[in-house]
Amino acid sequence: MKRTLALILKVVAGLVLLILILLFTVPVLFKDKIRTKVEQVINESVNAQVKFEDYKLGFFRNFPNISFSLNGVSVVGMDKFENDTLAGFKSFNLVFNLASLFGKSGYEVKSIIVDRAVVNAIILEDGSANWDIVKDTTEAPVEEETTTSDMRILLKKVALLNSSIAYTDKSSEMEAYLNDVNFNLKGDMTMSETDMQILLNIGEVTFVMEDTKYLNKATADSKIDLLADLDSMRFTLRENYLSINDLKLNLSGVVAITGDDIETDLTFGTDQTSFKTLLSLIPAVYMTDFKDLKTSGEFSLSGAAKGVYSDADSTLPDISLSLDVNNGLIIYPDLPEQISNINLKSKVLVNGKNLDKTTVNVEGFHMELAGNPFDMTFELKTPISDPDFKGSMVGKIDLNALSEAIPLDSISLSGIIDMSVTMAGRLSMIEKEQYDSFKASGKMNIANMLVAMKGYPEVKINEAGFEFTPAYAAMNRADLNIGDKSDFIISGRLENYIPYVFKNDVIRGNLSLHSKVIDMTEIMSKIAVDTTIVEDTTALALIKVPENIDFDFNALINEFIYDKIKAQNVKGHIIVRNGILSIRETGMNILGGSITMNADYDTRDTLKPVMKTDFTMQHMAVKDAFNTFNTVQKLAPAAKGIDGNFSATMAYSSLLGSNMMPLIHTISGSGKLQSDQVMLVESASYNKMKELLKLGDNYTNTFKDLNLSFKINDGRIYVSPFNTKVGNIRMNISGDQGIDQTINYVIRTEIPRSDLGSSVNSLIDNLSAQASIFGFSYKPAETIKVNVKVTGTFGKPVVTPFFGSSPGESAGGMGAKETIKETISTAVDQTKEKVRSEAEVQADKLIQEAEEKGRLLRDEAARAAEKIRQEADVQAENLIKAAESKGTLARMAAQKGAESLRKEADRQADRLIQEADNQANKLLEEAKVKQQQLLNKI
Repeated sequence: MKRTLALILKVVAGLVLLILILLFTVPVLFKDKIRTKVEQVINESVNAQVKFEDYKLGFFRNFPNISFSLNGVSVVGMDKFENDTLAGFKSFNLVFNLASLFGKSGYEVKSIIVDRAVVNAIILEDGSANWDIVKDTTEAPVEEETTTSDMRILLKKVALLNSSIAYTDKSSEMEAYLNDVNFNLKGDMTMSETDMQILLNIGEVTFVMEDTKYLNKATADSKIDLLADLDSMRFTLRENYLSINDLKLNLSGVVAITGDDIETDLTFGTDQTSFKTLLSLIPAVYMTDFKDLKTSGEFSLSGAAKGVYSDADSTLPDISLSLDVNNGLIIYPDLPEQISNINLKSKVLVNGKNLDKTTVNVEGFHMELAGNPFDMTFELKTPISDPDFKGSMVGKIDLNALSEAIPLDSISLSGIIDMSVTMAGRLSMIEKEQYDSFKASGKMNIANMLVAMKGYPEVKINEAGFEFTPAYAAMNRADLNIGDKSDFIISGRLENYIPYVFKNDVIRGNLSLHSKVIDMTEIMSKIAVDTTIVEDTTALALIKVPENIDFDFNALINEFIYDKIKAQNVKGHIIVRNGILSIRETGMNILGGSITMNADYDTRDTLKPVMKTDFTMQHMAVKDAFNTFNTVQKLAPAAKGIDGNFSATMAYSSLLGSNMMPLIHTISGSGKLQSDQVMLVESASYNKMKELLKLGDNYTNTFKDLNLSFKINDGRIYVSPFNTKVGNIRMNISGDQGIDQTINYVIRTEIPRSDLGSSVNSLIDNLSAQASIFGFSYKPAETIKVNVKVTGTFGKPVVTPFFGSSPGESAGGMGAKETIKETISTAVDQTKEKVRSEAEVQADKLIQEAEEKGRLLRDEAARAAEKIRQEADVQAENLIKAAESKGTLARMAAQKGAESLRKEADRQADRLIQEADNQANKLLEEAKVKQQQLLNKI
């Protein structure tokens, strides 16, 4: 018995030891295989690329549970979100019930802990979300079976540690950034009813909507204590709060989830009454000396959310919000001024079932600054169907006093804003042009206003006046300066501005600008350059022209300065309409000449924005244009070495890249360039051409009477053949060049012998004498035709002569004498060819004459044969007619005789035609013999 017990103990001990060994060794021995299998299973389940650096299985830390962790996890998007990282985790930890791994009821998850997560959530304009990555596994319906899930969530803890979350909603222009996020959820979620506690702490919260920062690096803290009925999904909030900066909101009520709907009965408010607490929500105030701020006064904030959120019915809970401020006072101890008597009474009621019943009521806002009161009221009803609103702003704001009441970091203000504006009525009154029924009146005046900000040029508004009516808002005159030199006088008016504000309708208007000097060089030099390196994984967005703006702008600028551009009498006409920005009749005097242009910037298709433009340059210096305009440097690098004036016209269209610049390979257009004469001060191509033709270094480099046309396509400029004259040399030039500076030109020249020098002319005379030895009388022409092909690049051109009609017949490597010799030989050949051509013409003429005589013989024979047949027919008919009265036998004899007459006539006619054909063939054969004899003499 003892031996048996000892044996059993040894076996059990061995099994335990074996299990321990397996627990330690299996994850090590099969680590790579397990890792590959886990990645494969995950990636098969999601539309994303999931990777992790390592994983761990733990059997002892949470025994009798088992822990599983993934380290260095990354989730990268696909399709629309390709290469965008959705999330990354330092570690993702799960704790399972060990016994459930061996049971049939599914795996039980006890806790989830995520450490140092970085989440980047994005919603595109079309509503696509980058976190929607779970693959659709919908299959054909099958007969339902009673089964249990493979995974049961029986959590007691969920934690998110030291994490960051970025949320970007491009469809609503909303962004949120949460840094240093810690979230902890505790509770026994294995029970049907349990106490749950949620702790949330966020180090920094930034919230931006439509480019306005509502929260800027605010701190947030929340504690939620609730009773959860998990069977009915009903949650009762007990002692709960949410703090943002210094403001603490208390929450209480009930939230219940019924199917796809969420029922809420919540109230919120604050026990705090200090006005300073409310000011902590204002980013500029909270970030600047908030601790030293002295305030007095009280405020109250309360609200409720009651009703059902239903995505199916598009309903929301009813929301009410009240905010009141009484006798507020703001004093910064180091500043002499203060803002006093701050009072606010406001209420917002949102009807969740019918948003058109929503109301906003700011019964009154009042403050006093440097003894100047400012009051505002606003009320809004029926915001969806027909906004019914009334409001007013009355008072004077002394910006000098404001800057002495509130610390303004890196900004200096001065001047006076005086306004008195009142509006009341329905939007439909404006749309129906019932201006008598709508009340809108008032003025706003600005005097001696100065705005100086660090990193920007100083802006001074000497005076500006605005007048408001139901039909339009007019800017009577705005006189301002930017920087030290630039002045602006602006006037104009905007129509339909009220429907634009409330219903995003089309706003119409016009504006005019006059300036003595605009120095953009000075203005840009005072704008600070941000040298901070920011990693940006998104492409630069194009500036889309709004389609609800109908705007007409005219400008007249006496002098405009920008970098190397110094222009006078700049006149511009800009039209913004239907999503297209158009420039019409815009021109300037520059570089001793003038430029006028028209252009369209069309962004209606944001994927393929288009730029179309045409412009005219008149009497402009080539060298100055090259030194001033980058476009000229890119399209015509040879202009660097050209002196003279030119005129040009050009029209082109192209797609625009994300950097707002034309995509070179999409440019398509044409143009024309004219000049009385230009001088090639520096041209590698022309210098090599003079060397090839032995024209001498001192030969003129002045080109006269230029008139060329060109086209642009696929990144190359194609120049149509044009004539010009260089000294006594006539040239015909054509070809193409690339924006990559490659060139491919053909130059056909007619060079007077006198320009070729004595050595070349001696060679011509000798070759002429040699030609006469072969029996040809060749007198050299006074001009020699030489064709040249120019390839390579502008910096390293390759110049070679060629003969014939195509550059393919090249004579690469020849010098001037070889070129002239080949030219004369070609001329001799041309003379022989000319004589042969003339002989062939004479020979062909002999054949043509013979064929013509033969045709006349055949035609005459055919007419004679027809006449014989006609006469025989007449005689035969007369013979038959005369025998008709003489009886049957006489008539039969007459018919026989008539037939004989016709047969004889046919034999005579055929013989006549055959004789004519024989004579015609003989004439043609004799002509062919004479043709061959004539050609054999050549």
